[in-house]
Amino acid sequence: MIVDAHMHWPVGKGLDPTKMLRVLDDNGIDHAVVSGLEVLHKLGQASHWNDLLVEFCGRGAGRLTPLATVHLAEGPAALAEARRCVEKLGVHGFKAHPWTQAESVLGPVMEGLCDLAAEHDVPILFHDGMPPNSLPAQIAVLAGIKPKTKLVLGHGGLLFFWQEALEAVRRSANLYIALCGQHPWAMQAISDQADEGRILWGTDYVGEGSEEIVTYRKGLADLLRLDGPRRAAIMGENARGLFHIAGWQKEAKA
Repeated sequence: MIVDAHMHWPVGKGLDPTKMLRVLDDNGIDHAVVSGLEVLHKLGQASHWNDLLVEFCGRGAGRLTPLATVHLAEGPAALAEARRCVEKLGVHGFKAHPWTQAESVLGPVMEGLCDLAAEHDVPILFHDGMPPNSLPAQIAVLAGIKPKTKLVLGHGGLLFFWQEALEAVRRSANLYIALCGQHPWAMQAISDQADEGRILWGTDYVGEGSEEIVTYRKGLADLLRLDGPRRAAIMGENARGLFHIAGWQKEAKA
């Protein structure tokens, strides 16, 4: 089973998942973990966009898993929305983008989100690899403060901070790392040196018009020198367990 653990969809452009499912099929991907786009930017509208994302994923023949997004700047309202999403909408985790939202990962609202995620055993997937608010080391500090919460470096440090990301994951048992945006040498080094059970793979697909990035990043993954069990873990089984995708059935593609 191959899982793209880092995809997006602009739900404001439509709730028909046909195009996303076609991208998955064209690249041999079985399942995708999906977060929204508009919700990252618009304050005061998180519940609207989270509702639409869950509806979009619900139409995906069992192949799309939703991650909710909240705005730390909204304080207690953000935590109330996060709780609604996990308890009422049934999301499988959260997407945090502290760089776009210009919010520190170290603060009371993020700590509250971590507590909620730990309570429900769902992860928080971070955009990382970009200063000033999204460095792997900053998220590693949060991992140390909240050891019961599973946190994911959604880009594994990107091009320039991948070594920092790798070291962070090696030091923090509750920190995961995604192969999603690094150069090929870094992808191989992470695959060789990080804990096999805490490496994911993703593309950062952002909707229609970005199909080439999926093909490119799937091609890079295909070139990795991995034995069978390690490849299976990185390309799908780790994400399947982390995001609770165990109920997915291949027949759902029919």
